[in-house]
Amino acid sequence: MRALHEGQIELPDSLVRDLIDAQFPQWKSLPLTPIASDGTIHRVDRLGADLVVRMPFIDWAVEDVALDAERLPLLAAALPVDVPELVGRGQPAPGMPWHWGVYRWLEGRHPEPGVDDARLAPQLADAVLALRSMSPTGRRRPAAFSAASDTATTRPKVVALESTAALKAWDAAVSLGAEPDTASGWVHGDLMRGNLLMRDGHLTGILDWGASGVGDPALDLLAAWTCFGARGRAVFLGCLEATEEQVVVAKALAVRKVAWGLEYYRSTLPGFARGMEWTLAQVEMGE
Repeated sequence: MRALHEGQIELPDSLVRDLIDAQFPQWKSLPLTPIASDGTIHRVDRLGADLVVRMPFIDWAVEDVALDAERLPLLAAALPVDVPELVGRGQPAPGMPWHWGVYRWLEGRHPEPGVDDARLAPQLADAVLALRSMSPTGRRRPAAFSAASDTATTRPKVVALESTAALKAWDAAVSLGAEPDTASGWVHGDLMRGNLLMRDGHLTGILDWGASGVGDPALDLLAAWTCFGARGRAVFLGCLEATEEQVVVAKALAVRKVAWGLEYYRSTLPGFARGMEWTLAQVEMGE
C-alpha cells in the first residue's frame, strides 16, 4: 500500500485477511483481491464476487462507517441510482484502531470524459435534484466551503498553479463575500468521475458518501469541472438551473481541489493527479 499521508497506518494483505476471517467467519472462504484505486483515505478490497471491504488508513475517515450506517439507507430510498449498502461493521482490533466496513459490490465503470457526457449530464443532474429533495435534516457537513474565509491558505497554492484562469476563478469567488448556504439540502460533496458508476450508457451508482450531509447546493456543481467537458458542463448546469453565484462558487471549489491535490498526489497517486490536471484544463477552457 502506497504511503500517501504522514501518520497513515499500514494495512498489509495479511492483516486485512486476518481481520475478515476473525470478525466475519461466514466469509472466510471468499477470495480477497486488492483493488487498484485512486482512493485517498481507504484501502479497498473485493471480497468474493459480491462484497467490497473498505478500511480507513488515516484518521480523517474514522467516522465514515458509523455515518454510513445512518445515511446510506436514507440515500438509497431517495436516489434514482444505487449507493453502497453496508452489510458488515468491522470492529477495531490490533493493527486496525478504527471501525471499518463491508459493503455490497456495485458493478459498473467510471465515466469517460467527453465520451459519456451527453447521457451522464442529465442523469447526474437528476440524482443531484433527488438529493436536494431530501429533507434537510441530519448531519451537517463539518466545514462549509467559503473562498473568502479560505483564501489566506488556498490562494498561494492557486498562484503556484501558474494558471491565470484558475486565479481569476478563485478571486471571483472571494469577491462575492457571500456566506455559503449550509442548511438548504443534502449534497454529496465530492462528485468526481471516480465516484460515479455507469453501465450500458446509464449512470447506475454513486460511491463514497464521506463528504455528504446537509449543505450548500453549490457544492455538487463541482461535477461540472471534474466530470464534464464543455458541452456536458453546460447541460449539467442548465438542468440544475445553476445561478451565476453558484457557478462562481463551484468553479472556485474545483480550483481549490486542484490547488491542494495536484502536487500533493502527483508522485504518490498519479491517476488522481491526472484527474486534477484534467479539471484544471476545464477551468482554463475559454480563457
